[in-house]
Amino acid sequence: MHTFKRGFFCADLSLRYPYKDCTITVPMLLLMMLLLPMLFVAVVEVMRICKRFRTRLYLRNLWRAEATFSFGFIATYLTTELAKDAVGRLRPHFYHGCLPSLSDGTSCSDPQNAGLYMEHFLCTNRNLSARQIRELHVSFPSAHSSLSFYSMLLLALYVHGVWRGRGGVRVLRHVLQFLLLMAALCVSLSRVADYWHHWSDVLAGAILGATYATLTAVYVGDLLRHRPRGSSRCPPPLGYTACQHMHHHHQLMAENNNSAGSAKVHFLATTASASMTTTTPLDDIHDSEEEDSRVSEDSHDSEDSHDSHNEDDDDDFYKEPATRPSPPPKDLAHVV
Repeated sequence: MHTFKRGFFCADLSLRYPYKDCTITVPMLLLMMLLLPMLFVAVVEVMRICKRFRTRLYLRNLWRAEATFSFGFIATYLTTELAKDAVGRLRPHFYHGCLPSLSDGTSCSDPQNAGLYMEHFLCTNRNLSARQIRELHVSFPSAHSSLSFYSMLLLALYVHGVWRGRGGVRVLRHVLQFLLLMAALCVSLSRVADYWHHWSDVLAGAILGATYATLTAVYVGDLLRHRPRGSSRCPPPLGYTACQHMHHHHQLMAENNNSAGSAKVHFLATTASASMTTTTPLDDIHDSEEEDSRVSEDSHDSEDSHDSHNEDDDDDFYKEPATRPSPPPKDLAHVV
């Protein structure tokens, strides 16, 4: 893809900064933001399974972590390069690096070209190669900023996902995350200090890298997955009614087990329930006087509680006549 050739105004002072060498070169950037993070992930994966280390498990976890990191890194780099070629913004040191001139031999230093927009120009600086001349047209966004923020933010999210602990351990984790983000910030600010990028280029690169790091952590690496602390006693497929029924059943079983004669009570309860559902000859026996009295009591006491009705209903069952005590003997002589 060819880089878009953008013109400039001769009066634009933002393009007249001096040319300086990079503080963070491209090899240093690849070492800091690619090789060291991959080595860091490899060491952390060893620490995670050091108690029960298995080579197959370690290689599988390492492959997943490194593939996730590499995928996001490549995606960030390709997006940055595509934006560079599409926008074609000039670097702050463009004028001193290119020394542009028009086809007639005049330049921006001539008075007649003070407010001229130079679109078709030639770079007359012979000390720069073709690749360096091309680099003068790819200022937006900053690749150093996007790649550094992607790598450091993804490592910070990775540490947050794999490093568990409380108290001082959690503080150390946050300190490490802070240092990672500060490293990305220092690399990005060095591009502004070296006059290789405008501040807006660095800001756009930081946003791009942070966006790709977040998307990779959430959707590719699944580093921010919420882990539930525990499940309820009653499984979700069982509804609220089923949970109540199970709780009531366990409560009855506990009460029966705590009683001394649980087996006997259970048997009697079963017998009583069976007798209530089965028709017996005693159901056909009714006393007319007791029935009349029951009907009269129900008509007068219709607003009583449920317990009083249960007591009246219990009177409907057949009751055996009480045994009368035998009278004492009149003659007690034979007893003596």
